[in-house]
Amino acid sequence: METNSPHYKLLGLFLATVLSTGSAIGQDDAGSNDPVFELSPFEVETSGDKGYYASNAISGSRISVPIQDMPLTIEVVTSEFIEDTGATDLRDSLKYSAGILLQSQNDAYGSTSNVGQINNPEGATGNKSDSSFKIRGFVLENTLRNGFRRQHATDTINIDRIEVVRGPSALLYGVGNFGGVVNYVTKTPLPEFQQNFSIGVGSDSFQRASIDSTGPLFLENLGYRLSMAIEDRESWTDINTEDHFFIAPVLQWRIFDRIKLTLDYEYGKADENGVSFRSVRTPSLEGVNIFQSDRLETFGFLEFSEDKNANQVLDPGEDLNDNGQIDFTRDPRTFRWSGPDTFIDTESQNANFSVEVKILDNLYYNGGLNYSRVNFVTRDVFGGISRGSGADAAQVILDDMQANGRGFLARQVIDGKNSDTVVPVYDGVFQYNWVGSDEQIDWLQHRHELNFSDRIFEGNKWLESEHNILLGYSFESQDYENTAYRSNGATDDFMYKDPTDESYIRFDTIWDGSPSLPYEPLRIDGNTAENVGMYGVYSGRFFDDRLFLVAGIREDTTQSKDGFGEVIGSRQGRQFFEDSEVKKQTSQFGISVEVIEGFTLFALQSEGVEPNFGGERDGNGIALDSTVADATEYGFKFNLFDGRIAGTISKFNIQREGLPFRYWWAPAPVHGQFRPSDDIIYRLDGVNPDIANRDPDTGEIINPYQRATEAEWLAAKAATGSGPKGAVYTQSNDDGTFTYLNASTPEGAAWLDAIFRELQDAFLLPLDDPNKDLDPWLGFLYEGLDDEEVNTASEDRSDQGYYQSISDESDGWEAQIIMSPLENLQIILNYSHVERQVIDPGAFVQTPFVEGNEDRWATWFFPNANWGLGGAPVELVYPGGDGPYLPNTDTSSWTGVGWGKGESLDDTPEDVVSWWAHYTFLEDSLFSGLEIGFGGQWESEREYASAFTSAGQKKQNETGTTIKAVTDARLTLNAMAKYSWVRDSYDAFLQLNVDNFLDDQDQYGYIWAPGISWKINFGVTF
Repeated sequence: METNSPHYKLLGLFLATVLSTGSAIGQDDAGSNDPVFELSPFEVETSGDKGYYASNAISGSRISVPIQDMPLTIEVVTSEFIEDTGATDLRDSLKYSAGILLQSQNDAYGSTSNVGQINNPEGATGNKSDSSFKIRGFVLENTLRNGFRRQHATDTINIDRIEVVRGPSALLYGVGNFGGVVNYVTKTPLPEFQQNFSIGVGSDSFQRASIDSTGPLFLENLGYRLSMAIEDRESWTDINTEDHFFIAPVLQWRIFDRIKLTLDYEYGKADENGVSFRSVRTPSLEGVNIFQSDRLETFGFLEFSEDKNANQVLDPGEDLNDNGQIDFTRDPRTFRWSGPDTFIDTESQNANFSVEVKILDNLYYNGGLNYSRVNFVTRDVFGGISRGSGADAAQVILDDMQANGRGFLARQVIDGKNSDTVVPVYDGVFQYNWVGSDEQIDWLQHRHELNFSDRIFEGNKWLESEHNILLGYSFESQDYENTAYRSNGATDDFMYKDPTDESYIRFDTIWDGSPSLPYEPLRIDGNTAENVGMYGVYSGRFFDDRLFLVAGIREDTTQSKDGFGEVIGSRQGRQFFEDSEVKKQTSQFGISVEVIEGFTLFALQSEGVEPNFGGERDGNGIALDSTVADATEYGFKFNLFDGRIAGTISKFNIQREGLPFRYWWAPAPVHGQFRPSDDIIYRLDGVNPDIANRDPDTGEIINPYQRATEAEWLAAKAATGSGPKGAVYTQSNDDGTFTYLNASTPEGAAWLDAIFRELQDAFLLPLDDPNKDLDPWLGFLYEGLDDEEVNTASEDRSDQGYYQSISDESDGWEAQIIMSPLENLQIILNYSHVERQVIDPGAFVQTPFVEGNEDRWATWFFPNANWGLGGAPVELVYPGGDGPYLPNTDTSSWTGVGWGKGESLDDTPEDVVSWWAHYTFLEDSLFSGLEIGFGGQWESEREYASAFTSAGQKKQNETGTTIKAVTDARLTLNAMAKYSWVRDSYDAFLQLNVDNFLDDQDQYGYIWAPGISWKINFGVTF
């Protein structure tokens, strides 16, 4: 990082200004009497805060309420804790919060669009917004900034505190966020002048400078605050760099003692380079198309070796270090094959105007208008190992590889340990193109709330009570537009590279130095989503304030409108999508009882909702209902010895229903291509026994299913008088000459029944021999869907854009404890236990067959280990069939057996323990001014690879065993040392933070631990 950059000049100028003026102004006003302003219920009460301990929070009820009283699990991360742990962004501030997962690899039924795509092993948490987490096993798509939704991360220089409310919170915050809400509260002006400057350096070329200046501005009731940070860093991985700039000015004007106006603005810019994949998936099975990325989800990654020979045999002269082994020239932990030309450039801004008015002594108004914009510009590499591309450019590379014996090792992950298989591959080439996007999101939000509170029957021991009513209205409008880019060629949109070539992939040239394909805009998409919410919340205190009740109801009306898509240069032009509107009511009820002083029991029922913004529809074309969550939670809180020991222990269960998910092979009769009254006609491109491979010696058909049913096939061919054209016939069209089977004839049906019977026996799981390859592939029965002669129910399946709905749950308990056994010792202990499971894998709609003409051979009935029956007996999957091996052709009878019920399919660890301890040496001790901190996190194993893909099929593997790969348990330890001193009117400190000081560099699933890192920060306050 260059220290003469414009950002540093600006920072230096501002520092000089506050140094020269701040202390002078402060001296002039040193003797003034600051006015005292009464806090509104919408301002969090912090007078009881001490160190890491926070007494009150606003995120659970929208008004300031003691955490001890709220029947919610609320965690507050204070600014002091953020500073001590050395966090510089929102994500890093949450690393000690048990139950919050900052980096995932496996999200149940989830698919991601991270940079690197399938070759990026990180899951939903790798979103470019940097604001996605998992809480209690559910993905949190966005965070809140002072209660307003935000889809971009922020610098900690502007964060005063972070409040985490666990569980669904639709009552106050509307849609989404089933696992919980992360709301960060920004810093506001202080009544006295204060300037803080800090500068830091660290490992991986980390450099950072920040300023936080605050105080009155001209008038004693007009205050300002200006926060600014600049940060440059490299990474422990190869060629990854980032620099960002952040500034946040705030003005706050208290008009008289009844009105407070706040105007704040944020601007941030971040440029990150070298962001895409480090390596690529290596399929061990043939025929895995790079566009079928879900099938790659359990393959390992390409490793680059000096030898280049998959069989790992040393050729003459290759023993470079004379040690008898092949030496890796690239470190698999750090090497980034995608090269330095990928990037994410982010520019964000947020403007907020809020008003608080004291209308009457017990009636307050709170209103706010928030506008935010974020722009993401990305460039990435899309690609994968292709086996049998057929392109001329690919064949040139393959010929050279095969002539020189070069290949690579392909890993199939089974359990992540001893069961994994590794095979040599000599016929694979890397097929890729450049992709990118220019994405802009504009978000307009405003909220208006009235809060009335009153205490009645004061002095009456039994009847005195306090009542609070909050009425609210919120509006959100999100405008989204994205332009997608891609490499385009005249005859081939792809480029190719030798997978044993360790050189970086470059944007301008390909492997031989010739120019890359042109990079051009491909498609524009956009839409507007609006949400209107109206809510009312009642809370009351009874029986000497020992009983606290809270209850509320909310109605949300959500619209998805003005959606469009346009392929640039296409004759169709811009296509517009149908608008949709959904209304949904949610509720919340909670109770807490202080049974003895400092000890409170509580219980809560709450709901969450995620409207169907995308307008996804089921197989009948009916728009899916909103995704909803129902949660119950109970536990106890304690606050003893004036906050010296405080905490919450709770048990929770969250059930989510209606999550849209697509089984590509499931029925979707709304598509309307199948003609139920006509004969069922299959085109036998890949399964025609007449063109099947035969043994040259015996003449027998090699494929076992076709060989076993050869008699039925010959009978079908001989039935020339069955049906208008016979059971089997040949016919030509513009695409060629094809063989067809009429399955409505008895002979045609008999052959398919025989084939399906053989397949069912072969594909029942577990397979006959768990150590052999999967049973041979019959071939794809469902060809020619655009052929007018073909008429099968499989023409109407869900991969045409239709969905099913699944249900899942998280069940567990948590403990959050903060202790100050000594005035100079603070300890935080957190524990989380979460069990994730699928409750219901979904339901199929009914296909309208004509009686006697049912297509019982459609994709959803196909006996296959990966889709269709999925290896389960047809009698269990479609019970009630007309006989052995025959399904109930009422497709709504699908039971979902074998499709994940009771399984986790998620990498949320069952157990996580985190802790942080901070000790300050006493002033009269030898080490006066010194503070030390020690913390860490232990997590149990994670299920980083599961048995199902994100596109609704079982993951194919070569062993016939179920895929369930888990990581090892993981321990990370961190430490801090800080020395503070006072000189004249300046407070100064020097702080060292060391993360992962055990230098863990092991691999956990597909992701490597980063190793040790450190930061030194110097700061001064005056």
